[in-house]
Amino acid sequence: MPSLILSFVGQQDPVSDHTHEDGSIVSLMRHLVAEGQTIKQVLLLYTTATKERAELTQGWLMDDPFHLPQERVLFLATGDGLSDDPVNLLLSVQAARQGLEMAIAQATPQDILELNASSGTPVMKSSWSLLQAAGYAPKSRVWQVRNPKEQQSHQMRVFQTNVQVLRQEFDAKVIRQQLQDYNYSGALTTLRMSGLATPLLEALLNYGHCRLSLDFQQAQEAISAGPALSGLCLSGVDSRWQQELEALLQRNPIALMREAYFKAIVELKNKKFSDFLVRVSQFQEKALQFFVNRQLSSRPSLPASFAETSGFWSALSIEHPDLYQFLQGYRFRDVPLRLDGFPNRPTYMAILEYSQDTALEPLQALSSYCDQRNRYIHQFEGISNLEGTEEILRKARQVLCELGQTDFANPYNLLNQDVLRSLHS
Repeated sequence: MPSLILSFVGQQDPVSDHTHEDGSIVSLMRHLVAEGQTIKQVLLLYTTATKERAELTQGWLMDDPFHLPQERVLFLATGDGLSDDPVNLLLSVQAARQGLEMAIAQATPQDILELNASSGTPVMKSSWSLLQAAGYAPKSRVWQVRNPKEQQSHQMRVFQTNVQVLRQEFDAKVIRQQLQDYNYSGALTTLRMSGLATPLLEALLNYGHCRLSLDFQQAQEAISAGPALSGLCLSGVDSRWQQELEALLQRNPIALMREAYFKAIVELKNKKFSDFLVRVSQFQEKALQFFVNRQLSSRPSLPASFAETSGFWSALSIEHPDLYQFLQGYRFRDVPLRLDGFPNRPTYMAILEYSQDTALEPLQALSSYCDQRNRYIHQFEGISNLEGTEEILRKARQVLCELGQTDFANPYNLLNQDVLRSLHS
């Protein structure tokens, strides 16, 4: 990878006047060249006091043995503020950041930034590590150059002191919190900026984001075997994520009910009470349709489009005349049911009441919360607190138990565990 060197200029550059030893910039150059690095560019940051030293350093780098063209050794004046106050940390960081922005603007994805932390005043030297730790220097290495008079026999003259590991620890902590909030999109952004990204981690986070958005097709594409996951397949991606998606993509009603239930838990965890009630409404609607279809033995099937509604009611009156007569005389809040168009929630409830379905009681309990959700929407009200959420979830679980569901392990929590295992592996 080609190198772009960034360094403040110190009073010992390019060569010490007292010891006649190479300064840190020249020492770093020798080290990188010996390591086989191609030096693409050198950016020298100088103050008023080190301008002459910067010019000497440029000439030195253009000479033997480096032979860098003049246009590849650039200057950046740090400004009067740092020249007047060279121990000001804030001004030093601002100057270093300006240098980083210049270098990054000219860098390609293959380039690496080489940051010399051994020239200039102490605050100038520390600026590079601070910026790297703060995430301003992606794909960078911080270098230290020892004083040859203080160097021990077992020590290298030039060595790295990267704080990328510390930065990545900070980022991993942020990612853990984002996972707790089920913020997969935010976690993916943090992951990519941190340098921790792997194809598997990106696939899992994309999967979580798409599935939570109910975009099951995109979720499947995120973890399907392809160039990004070549060789990983199900050894890297738990097979349960594929299996659960297959049921969701097939619009399996029980799978969709479970998904609405777990989505409601996610919304509740993030205190999005209005969205929580939306998921409860989705759950109840899907449950009502399922139980009604089961009671009718799908004869007739519930209408999928408005064009099918007339045929549905006509067929219902023929296939289930006693039920149809019951619905004709039924009153919901003293209002007759509408036996045309799409069946609504009161109609579904009446059908289950007629058949004395065991799921009726928990579905009736959920219905009051769905009414509350409708009031909030139509009256354009927000919800900052909601009582009875545990009872709502208990009733939803009761409905799922009627369908033989006993596993209530939140798949999003299990996904988070997979992500964290991959993050720390």
